Amino acid sequence: MAQATKTTGAEQIRWDLTDLFRSPTDPAIEETLAEALKRAEAFEARYRGKVVLLPPKEFAAMMRELEEDEELAAKPDVYAYLLHSQNTEDPAAGRLLARVREAGAERASHGVFFTLELAHISDDQAASLYADPESALYRHTVEEARKFRPHQLSEPEERVLTDFSPVGNSAWNRLFEELCARIRVDLDGRRVPLDEALVRLREADRKVRRDASAAITAALDQDVRTRGYIFNVILGEKAIDDRLRHFPTWISSRNLANETSDEAVRALIEAVTGRYDVCVRYYRVKKKLLGVGDLHEWDRYAPIGDVARDLSWDEAKELVLSSYRRFSKRAADLVEDFFKHGWIDAPVAPGKAGGAYCMPVTPRHHPYVMLNFTGKLRDALVMAHELGHGLHDRLASKQHIFDFHPPLTLAETASVFGEALTFDRIMAEEKDPKIRLAMLCTQVEDAFSTVFRQVAFNRYEDACHTRRRQEGELGVEQLGEIFQEKLQPMFGDALILTDEHKVWWSYVGHFLHTPGYVYAYAFGNLLALSVYHRYLEVGPTFVDDYLDFLAAGGSTRPDELVRRLGMDITDPGFWDAGLKILEGMVTEVERLAPAT
Repeated sequence: MAQATKTTGAEQIRWDLTDLFRSPTDPAIEETLAEALKRAEAFEARYRGKVVLLPPKEFAAMMRELEEDEELAAKPDVYAYLLHSQNTEDPAAGRLLARVREAGAERASHGVFFTLELAHISDDQAASLYADPESALYRHTVEEARKFRPHQLSEPEERVLTDFSPVGNSAWNRLFEELCARIRVDLDGRRVPLDEALVRLREADRKVRRDASAAITAALDQDVRTRGYIFNVILGEKAIDDRLRHFPTWISSRNLANETSDEAVRALIEAVTGRYDVCVRYYRVKKKLLGVGDLHEWDRYAPIGDVARDLSWDEAKELVLSSYRRFSKRAADLVEDFFKHGWIDAPVAPGKAGGAYCMPVTPRHHPYVMLNFTGKLRDALVMAHELGHGLHDRLASKQHIFDFHPPLTLAETASVFGEALTFDRIMAEEKDPKIRLAMLCTQVEDAFSTVFRQVAFNRYEDACHTRRRQEGELGVEQLGEIFQEKLQPMFGDALILTDEHKVWWSYVGHFLHTPGYVYAYAFGNLLALSVYHRYLEVGPTFVDDYLDFLAAGGSTRPDELVRRLGMDITDPGFWDAGLKILEGMVTEVERLAPAT
């Protein structure tokens, strides 16, 4: 079995899930599932047909009851997901995940009536609810539910879809995740996980990068037709759902859930694609710095100069904590709890899901962070990023469960902000101009990955969803051609994607599990850059406003919440301001480049 290439100190950093359940066979799991179902049945019997009629005090009591039910039901679902992420090849973890999802669907079928009735609250009843201080706590929840009224089906139809959900979209996504987790890349006579192989693309030796890229392509080719079929099923299911619910475009449902408009998202996409020249400028400079002819996909993340820094787990931990502490002791203390209490799973391991994430549970329960720590400086920035999510969740824990999660458009703010704090700490302590240039290049490339690349991914999704609806099933060759067609423009003639790159769409899970998700990275990154720039302008007095911003969770519309920080995301020039920050970083690279 594959092992990490070197010892990092993260090998024993595994999360402790016993505050959820003792083990996968803990009887409390089945007891909790049974109790959650019992409560859902009782809730339905008590409130069916009455939601639109309840006076404010009774409405507030109903919502408090539902809060308790949701708190209980969340734990088995999160536990099963975390356990499965830790080892997607463990059959017992897979069985538990399937069992929990099936139980969740059965429970959810008893809540279909509530979602429908909540959306049908009249203007008059809404006004009376908002006028009472107890029921007004749920104003945002009611407002968001009412927005979906035109897109709801009848209750019997909604129940059928809910009942089928465990063997529909979520089942296909689980298969995709397991296929990706089983990918092994042949490198140096060893078969290593995909995440470990991807790290090689950041090596200084171009031959190492080239060989890794070819090996990754060969590994992705193995099951690409199966993954392509799964993607087609997801595309087809989304088309049916959008048609039944009368959404005008494939992304309209995601925009509505993100509490933004099709027009606002279109403005973001146009602003970013209109500044691909910033990306092209950077890679032209990088070509000169690397001293090579044509750049290709294996050169995107090549380090500038032989200045790569390795970090142990303890060094990365201290770097991140000290960066947060310089900003706010309160923020740092909340972040430090993740290390103290076993809320992080860090090492690269066979069967472990790739990438990194922060998983919230409920307002009353702490979140968990998953990493794949390989001992690179970039891993410290990933750590800071995910712990930013964790900080956001912990600060938002004062909200009730329905206002706990921020929409995706705000979900990246704290993570990118935390990453920026850590990067600036690194740069402040580094005096060597060559190392500073190398680090700045790394940060520029990471920013490009979350702005330009994610918008290019959005353009890919847009083309796939549109063509799937017009032409029917798309072959893997078509999926690859579209991928090249939509990603090449961000590089212009400065970096040429080869035919080998055509298969690299096939491990991007966001395309499947959350269609339309990816533009939120660009939204969040540009917003976070603007927020961070605001902090640098205002100074320490900004800290409390920022922490209050995070503490609001999902209780307020994004445009209103951002306005409290003195910015207006409805202004067409807002995105240009964020893009100019990126352009300024590229200008700084150009300024430093001749000194190397």
